[in-house]
Amino acid sequence: MVDNDREDVQEVPYEALARARSSTSFPQPTRHTLYDIRWPAELPDLASAAAEAFAQSAQAVSNPTSATRVFDELPSEPGDAAGLMVRSAGVAAAHAFATDIAGWERHDDEELEIMLFSLGAFIEKAGTGGGLFRRLLAQGAFEIAQMTGDEATTSSARSASRAAEAWTTVARSATARDKPARSRVRDAAQSALALPELEAMLTQDLHGSSPR
Repeated sequence: MVDNDREDVQEVPYEALARARSSTSFPQPTRHTLYDIRWPAELPDLASAAAEAFAQSAQAVSNPTSATRVFDELPSEPGDAAGLMVRSAGVAAAHAFATDIAGWERHDDEELEIMLFSLGAFIEKAGTGGGLFRRLLAQGAFEIAQMTGDEATTSSARSASRAAEAWTTVARSATARDKPARSRVRDAAQSALALPELEAMLTQDLHGSSPR
């Protein structure tokens, strides 16, 4: 097995691999899924393919009612902000997250350390490329803009880059080990206030890069 969490190739027993491939836990049930990738004989037009991809992304974050939601089955109490957060997706989830993190101080220090460490890992390291995938989006959009000369795609790339930096700021605030946990919660919560507007702006720009 190869993963960015380890420098070397990891040997995994077949029994452990079988358990992992049949997992029903986070981030989603695997059910021994395989993907059959069939490469096209000819590449599609880049501008058209990119525009369609941007349209799908914009739809997924602005109207995620048809999206698969990882945490739908988690229990939550009525009115619980955490329940709202894990049952949200897209731009709405950014609002829910910014609201929820402000209340994390109700947890004890041991719980906070786990929560803050996990937050930093999910934003920066857990396969995201940094900035909760927004940095990957920015890099891809910049490359597409250079190849197509499309100004709307350049605008999307810039918005994605701003969103990536904002998410990274939240992660850094959460994992600044020179500060106590509760201070880091307050810093991360303050940084998170910028996320909803930046995510909304990114969504708007993605719509602008889509077919019209």
